[in-house]
Amino acid sequence: MRATDGADRVVRVLDALATAPDGLGVSTIARTLQVHRSTASRLLATLARGGLVERDTHTRAYRLGARVVGLAAVAVARLPVVSQARPELEALSALTSETANLAIVDGNHVVYVDQVTPAHTVVMASWVGRRSPVHASSSGKVLMAWGDPKAKEALLRRRLEPITDRTVTDPGAMRRMLDEARRRGYVASNGELESGLITIAAPVMNGGRAVAAVSISGPTFRIPARDVPGLGRAVREAAGAVGHRMAGRAITAVGSSPRSRSG
Repeated sequence: MRATDGADRVVRVLDALATAPDGLGVSTIARTLQVHRSTASRLLATLARGGLVERDTHTRAYRLGARVVGLAAVAVARLPVVSQARPELEALSALTSETANLAIVDGNHVVYVDQVTPAHTVVMASWVGRRSPVHASSSGKVLMAWGDPKAKEALLRRRLEPITDRTVTDPGAMRRMLDEARRRGYVASNGELESGLITIAAPVMNGGRAVAAVSISGPTFRIPARDVPGLGRAVREAAGAVGHRMAGRAITAVGSSPRSRSG
């Protein structure tokens, strides 16, 4: 086995475990790698010694190890967009009283790399590190609408899985949504990723394409339809400010509460 084959197997194991919250058994991983069970077992043992995976003592399933979290945190912290976006996320969260998020694209998913939660929120699950299908999230649609045209066309050619009963799965309807997003400047999603959750996202542009998406998220009972246009403008301004920061240009501060503006 070549060294590159071994590296490829490590990547495939980590990718497989990243999509399996309850972990995977040795046999399942062996089938994923198309290798003998003993080969998979030796590879997992090596990864476990390095802290990249760990084995549940009860289920005997393997899952990602704590060291991956540390490595990911270092990698995320070094992304230029994260440091440039943080002040704008804080300002956006304070302005809207909702959770502000930053996401980047990873294949057919978006990965949330930063989050700011309003001070008044007592309990809020962290989305940092979470992966969501691009077609079911406002951030994903933003990154398709303003991103690589080839990635957009590939998305529209494949089968779109329903995440909730409101997820848009028709390619024609999705294309129209992406076209409308470019005219409006933001994407609003209601219950497509999680029932009862509204998200509003806009692109962070660099070099003519979206490199990230800024979004806010909140429950439907707190974000009525009449507030969406004003919130959309606020998110769009925040995302634009991040793009200006990355380009080293002057920044226009986010203005007054978007909920006080008319439609």
